[in-house]
Amino acid sequence: MIKFIASDMDGTLLNGDHDIDKETVEAINRAENAGITFAISTGREYESVKGLLEKHNLRVQCVLSNGAEYRDEDGNILEVINIKEESAKKIIELLDKNHLSARIFTDKGTFTTSTEEEALREVIFRTMSFNPELSEDEAREVAENLGFFTSLQYIDDVEEFFKGGVEVRKFVAFHNDIELIDEMKKTLGEIEGLAVSSSFRDNIEVTDINAQKGIILEKITSRNGLANNEVMILGDSFNDYSMFEIFEESVAMENAIDEVKAIAKYITSSNNDLGVAKAINYAVDNELNKILKSENNL
Repeated sequence: MIKFIASDMDGTLLNGDHDIDKETVEAINRAENAGITFAISTGREYESVKGLLEKHNLRVQCVLSNGAEYRDEDGNILEVINIKEESAKKIIELLDKNHLSARIFTDKGTFTTSTEEEALREVIFRTMSFNPELSEDEAREVAENLGFFTSLQYIDDVEEFFKGGVEVRKFVAFHNDIELIDEMKKTLGEIEGLAVSSSFRDNIEVTDINAQKGIILEKITSRNGLANNEVMILGDSFNDYSMFEIFEESVAMENAIDEVKAIAKYITSSNNDLGVAKAINYAVDNELNKILKSENNL
Protein backbone atom coordinates (compact mmCIF):
# COMPACT_ATOMS: atom_id res chain seq x y z
CA MET A 1 0.00 0.00 0.00
CA ILE A 2 1.40 3.39 -0.99
CA LYS A 3 1.58 5.66 2.06
CA PHE A 4 4.13 8.22 0.88
CA ILE A 5 4.76 9.92 -2.49
CA ALA A 6 7.89 11.97 -3.24
CA SER A 7 8.27 13.98 -6.44
CA ASP A 8 11.15 15.83 -8.04
CA MET A 9 10.36 19.41 -9.08
CA ASP A 10 12.04 20.65 -12.29
CA GLY A 11 11.04 18.51 -15.26
CA THR A 12 8.65 16.52 -13.06
CA LEU A 13 6.24 18.35 -10.74
CA LEU A 14 6.70 21.67 -12.54
CA ASN A 15 5.38 22.26 -16.05
CA GLY A 16 7.23 24.10 -18.82
CA ASP A 17 6.26 27.41 -17.24
CA HIS A 18 8.02 26.31 -14.00
CA ASP A 19 4.74 26.20 -12.11
CA ILE A 20 2.47 23.51 -10.65
CA ASP A 21 -0.69 22.80 -12.65
CA LYS A 22 -4.03 23.19 -10.88
CA GLU A 23 -4.84 19.53 -11.60
CA THR A 24 -1.58 18.47 -9.94
CA VAL A 25 -2.36 20.50 -6.82
CA GLU A 26 -5.78 18.83 -6.73
CA ALA A 27 -4.17 15.39 -7.04
CA ILE A 28 -1.77 16.16 -4.19
CA ASN A 29 -4.67 17.26 -1.98
CA ARG A 30 -6.61 14.16 -2.95
CA ALA A 31 -3.69 11.93 -1.96
CA GLU A 32 -3.32 13.65 1.38
CA ASN A 33 -7.06 13.36 2.03
CA ALA A 34 -6.65 9.62 1.39
CA GLY A 35 -3.96 9.46 4.08
CA ILE A 36 -0.94 9.50 1.74
CA THR A 37 1.88 11.88 2.64
CA PHE A 38 3.26 13.95 -0.26
CA ALA A 39 6.80 15.34 -0.31
CA ILE A 40 8.93 17.32 -2.74
CA SER A 41 12.41 16.00 -3.53
CA THR A 42 14.49 18.63 -5.29
CA GLY A 43 17.92 19.99 -5.97
CA ARG A 44 16.66 23.46 -5.10
CA GLU A 45 17.27 25.24 -1.81
CA TYR A 46 14.31 25.97 0.48
CA GLU A 47 13.88 29.64 -0.44
CA SER A 48 13.24 28.81 -4.11
CA VAL A 49 10.67 26.16 -3.13
CA LYS A 50 8.83 28.06 -0.40
CA GLY A 51 7.24 30.61 -2.76
CA LEU A 52 5.70 27.91 -4.97
CA LEU A 53 4.32 26.07 -1.96
CA GLU A 54 2.76 29.23 -0.58
CA LYS A 55 1.33 30.17 -3.98
CA HIS A 56 -0.57 26.88 -4.16
CA ASN A 57 -1.30 26.60 -0.43
CA LEU A 58 0.68 23.36 -0.10
CA ARG A 59 2.14 22.16 3.21
CA VAL A 60 4.52 19.36 2.36
CA GLN A 61 7.77 17.84 3.51
CA CYS A 62 10.85 18.66 1.42
CA VAL A 63 14.06 16.93 0.45
CA LEU A 64 16.28 19.87 -0.55
CA SER A 65 19.66 20.44 -2.21
CA ASN A 66 19.62 16.89 -3.60
CA GLY A 67 19.35 15.42 -0.12
CA ALA A 68 21.61 17.72 1.89
CA GLU A 69 18.59 18.97 3.83
CA TYR A 70 15.18 17.63 4.89
CA ARG A 71 12.41 19.90 6.20
CA ASP A 72 8.97 19.21 7.61
CA GLU A 73 5.70 20.81 6.49
CA ASP A 74 6.45 23.95 8.48
CA GLY A 75 9.95 24.40 7.08
CA ASN A 76 11.72 23.10 10.19
CA ILE A 77 15.02 21.32 9.41
CA LEU A 78 14.93 17.65 10.39
CA GLU A 79 18.14 16.41 8.76
CA VAL A 80 21.29 18.06 7.41
CA ILE A 81 24.29 16.57 5.60
CA ASN A 82 27.05 19.06 4.84
CA ILE A 83 30.08 18.92 2.59
CA LYS A 84 33.27 18.67 4.65
CA GLU A 85 35.24 21.94 4.76
CA GLU A 86 38.34 20.40 3.21
CA SER A 87 36.31 19.03 0.30
CA ALA A 88 34.44 22.32 -0.15
CA LYS A 89 37.74 24.19 -0.44
CA LYS A 90 38.95 21.73 -3.10
CA ILE A 91 35.72 22.22 -5.06
CA ILE A 92 36.06 26.00 -4.93
CA GLU A 93 39.69 25.79 -6.07
CA LEU A 94 38.81 23.57 -9.06
CA LEU A 95 35.79 25.61 -10.09
CA ASP A 96 37.73 28.88 -9.91
CA LYS A 97 40.65 27.36 -11.80
CA ASN A 98 38.30 26.39 -14.64
CA HIS A 99 36.40 29.70 -14.55
CA LEU A 100 33.14 27.95 -13.73
CA SER A 101 30.78 30.23 -11.80
CA ALA A 102 28.90 28.34 -9.11
CA ARG A 103 26.34 29.00 -6.42
CA ILE A 104 27.19 27.63 -2.98
CA PHE A 105 24.18 26.72 -0.85
CA THR A 106 24.84 27.14 2.87
CA ASP A 107 23.03 27.56 6.18
CA LYS A 108 23.69 31.30 5.86
CA GLY A 109 22.34 31.79 2.36
CA THR A 110 23.74 31.39 -1.15
CA PHE A 111 27.28 32.47 -1.97
CA THR A 112 29.70 32.58 -4.90
CA THR A 113 33.41 33.20 -5.35
CA SER A 114 32.71 34.74 -8.78
CA THR A 115 32.42 38.43 -9.51
CA GLU A 116 28.96 39.93 -9.85
CA GLU A 117 29.26 40.01 -13.65
CA GLU A 118 30.46 36.37 -13.80
CA ALA A 119 27.59 35.32 -11.55
CA LEU A 120 25.13 37.24 -13.71
CA ARG A 121 26.40 35.48 -16.85
CA GLU A 122 25.80 32.12 -15.17
CA VAL A 123 22.25 33.11 -14.22
CA ILE A 124 21.62 34.47 -17.74
CA PHE A 125 22.65 31.14 -19.22
CA ARG A 126 20.50 29.30 -16.67
CA THR A 127 17.56 31.53 -17.61
CA MET A 128 18.06 30.86 -21.33
CA SER A 129 18.40 27.14 -20.61
CA PHE A 130 15.01 27.18 -18.87
CA ASN A 131 13.47 29.60 -21.39
CA PRO A 132 15.04 28.96 -24.82
CA GLU A 133 12.63 31.39 -26.50
CA LEU A 134 14.35 34.35 -24.79
CA SER A 135 17.10 36.36 -26.43
CA GLU A 136 20.25 37.03 -24.42
CA ASP A 137 19.15 40.62 -23.75
CA GLU A 138 15.74 39.46 -22.58
CA ALA A 139 17.33 36.77 -20.41
CA ARG A 140 19.65 39.37 -18.87
CA GLU A 141 16.67 41.54 -17.93
CA VAL A 142 14.97 38.54 -16.30
CA ALA A 143 18.15 37.29 -14.62
CA GLU A 144 18.93 40.65 -13.01
CA ASN A 145 15.69 40.38 -11.02
CA LEU A 146 15.77 36.69 -10.16
CA GLY A 147 16.29 35.62 -6.57
CA PHE A 148 19.00 33.27 -7.85
CA PHE A 149 21.01 36.41 -8.59
CA THR A 150 19.75 39.15 -6.25
CA SER A 151 20.18 36.99 -3.12
CA LEU A 152 23.78 36.03 -3.93
CA GLN A 153 26.48 36.91 -1.42
CA TYR A 154 30.05 37.30 -2.63
CA ILE A 155 33.13 35.65 -1.14
CA ASP A 156 36.26 37.80 -1.22
CA ASP A 157 38.44 35.56 0.96
CA VAL A 158 37.78 31.82 1.10
CA GLU A 159 39.65 31.32 4.39
CA GLU A 160 37.70 34.12 6.06
CA PHE A 161 34.48 32.65 4.66
CA PHE A 162 35.08 29.34 6.42
CA LYS A 163 36.24 30.97 9.67
CA GLY A 164 32.63 32.04 10.15
CA GLY A 165 31.61 28.42 10.74
CA VAL A 166 29.47 28.26 7.60
CA GLU A 167 27.85 24.92 6.70
CA VAL A 168 28.11 24.12 2.99
CA ARG A 169 25.24 22.02 1.66
CA LYS A 170 25.69 22.02 -2.12
CA PHE A 171 27.42 23.50 -5.17
CA VAL A 172 25.58 24.07 -8.45
CA ALA A 173 26.79 25.56 -11.74
CA PHE A 174 25.44 26.00 -15.28
CA HIS A 175 27.57 26.44 -18.40
CA ASN A 176 27.00 26.28 -22.16
CA ASP A 177 30.25 24.33 -22.67
CA ILE A 178 29.00 20.76 -22.22
CA GLU A 179 32.50 19.36 -22.60
CA LEU A 180 33.65 21.53 -19.68
CA ILE A 181 30.68 20.36 -17.60
CA ASP A 182 31.48 16.70 -18.34
CA GLU A 183 35.17 17.23 -17.59
CA MET A 184 34.37 18.91 -14.27
CA LYS A 185 31.98 16.11 -13.30
CA LYS A 186 34.79 13.65 -13.80
CA THR A 187 37.37 15.77 -11.98
CA LEU A 188 35.13 16.54 -9.00
CA GLY A 189 34.01 12.91 -8.88
CA GLU A 190 37.59 11.96 -8.05
CA ILE A 191 37.38 13.82 -4.73
CA GLU A 192 36.59 11.26 -2.07
CA GLY A 193 33.27 11.57 -0.27
CA LEU A 194 31.34 13.55 -2.87
CA ALA A 195 28.23 12.86 -4.95
CA VAL A 196 28.36 14.55 -8.37
CA SER A 197 25.15 14.70 -10.41
CA SER A 198 23.00 17.04 -12.50
CA SER A 199 19.41 18.09 -13.07
CA PHE A 200 20.12 19.12 -16.66
CA ARG A 201 22.65 18.26 -19.33
CA ASP A 202 24.31 21.66 -18.94
CA ASN A 203 24.70 21.80 -15.18
CA ILE A 204 26.67 20.18 -12.40
CA GLU A 205 25.64 19.61 -8.78
CA VAL A 206 27.87 18.51 -5.91
CA THR A 207 26.93 17.33 -2.42
CA ASP A 208 28.34 15.02 0.24
CA ILE A 209 28.22 11.36 -0.83
CA ASN A 210 25.43 10.71 1.69
CA ALA A 211 23.44 13.77 0.64
CA GLN A 212 21.45 12.09 -2.11
CA LYS A 213 17.69 12.14 -2.56
CA GLY A 214 17.17 8.41 -2.22
CA ILE A 215 19.41 8.01 0.84
CA ILE A 216 17.86 10.77 2.95
CA LEU A 217 14.33 9.86 1.83
CA GLU A 218 14.82 6.25 2.90
CA LYS A 219 16.22 7.43 6.23
CA ILE A 220 13.18 9.60 6.97
CA THR A 221 10.51 7.16 5.73
CA SER A 222 12.13 4.25 7.56
CA ARG A 223 12.24 6.31 10.75
CA ASN A 224 8.48 6.84 10.32
CA GLY A 225 7.88 3.09 10.07
CA LEU A 226 7.41 2.88 6.31
CA ALA A 227 8.73 0.04 4.19
CA ASN A 228 10.36 0.96 0.86
CA ASN A 229 7.48 -0.59 -1.10
CA GLU A 230 5.10 1.83 0.63
CA VAL A 231 6.89 4.79 -0.97
CA MET A 232 6.30 5.95 -4.56
CA ILE A 233 8.82 8.29 -6.16
CA LEU A 234 8.74 10.37 -9.35
CA GLY A 235 11.62 11.93 -11.27
CA ASP A 236 13.28 12.65 -14.58
CA SER A 237 17.02 13.24 -14.26
CA PHE A 238 20.42 12.18 -12.92
CA ASN A 239 19.92 13.67 -9.46
CA ASP A 240 16.79 11.50 -9.07
CA TYR A 241 18.63 8.28 -9.85
CA SER A 242 19.34 7.34 -6.22
CA MET A 243 15.58 7.30 -5.53
CA PHE A 244 15.04 4.89 -8.42
CA GLU A 245 17.78 2.62 -7.10
CA ILE A 246 16.23 2.40 -3.63
CA PHE A 247 12.45 2.53 -4.11
CA GLU A 248 10.71 -0.12 -6.21
CA GLU A 249 7.51 1.88 -6.78
CA SER A 250 9.27 4.28 -9.12
CA VAL A 251 7.73 6.46 -11.82
CA ALA A 252 9.72 8.14 -14.59
CA MET A 253 8.35 11.03 -16.59
CA GLU A 254 7.90 10.63 -20.34
CA ASN A 255 10.48 13.43 -20.69
CA ALA A 256 12.96 11.67 -18.36
CA ILE A 257 16.48 10.79 -19.44
CA ASP A 258 16.94 7.26 -20.80
CA GLU A 259 18.93 6.13 -17.76
CA VAL A 260 16.01 6.93 -15.44
CA LYS A 261 13.42 5.38 -17.75
CA ALA A 262 15.46 2.19 -17.92
CA ILE A 263 15.37 1.69 -14.16
CA ALA A 264 11.79 2.89 -13.52
CA LYS A 265 8.93 0.52 -12.79
CA TYR A 266 6.40 2.82 -14.47
CA ILE A 267 6.46 5.65 -16.98
CA THR A 268 3.87 8.42 -16.82
CA SER A 269 3.11 11.35 -19.14
CA SER A 270 5.47 14.31 -19.45
CA ASN A 271 5.65 17.23 -17.03
CA ASN A 272 3.70 19.26 -19.59
CA ASP A 273 0.93 16.66 -19.75
CA LEU A 274 0.05 16.31 -16.04
CA GLY A 275 2.32 13.29 -15.58
CA VAL A 276 2.58 13.70 -11.81
CA ALA A 277 -1.17 14.23 -11.37
CA LYS A 278 -1.90 11.10 -13.40
CA ALA A 279 0.57 9.01 -11.37
CA ILE A 280 -0.80 10.28 -8.06
CA ASN A 281 -4.41 9.65 -9.07
CA TYR A 282 -3.49 6.17 -10.30
CA ALA A 283 -1.84 5.40 -6.94
CA VAL A 284 -4.78 6.77 -4.95
CA ASP A 285 -7.34 4.87 -7.06
CA ASN A 286 -5.40 1.63 -6.66
CA GLU A 287 -5.14 2.06 -2.89
CA LEU A 288 -8.86 2.86 -2.62
CA ASN A 289 -9.66 -0.23 -4.70
CA LYS A 290 -7.54 -2.35 -2.34
CA ILE A 291 -9.41 -0.97 0.66
CA LEU A 292 -12.78 -1.61 -1.00
CA LYS A 293 -11.82 -5.17 -1.90
CA SER A 294 -10.62 -5.76 1.66
CA GLU A 295 -13.90 -4.40 3.07
CA ASN A 296 -15.91 -6.54 0.67
CA ASN A 297 -14.08 -9.60 1.91
CA LEU A 298 -14.98 -8.98 5.55
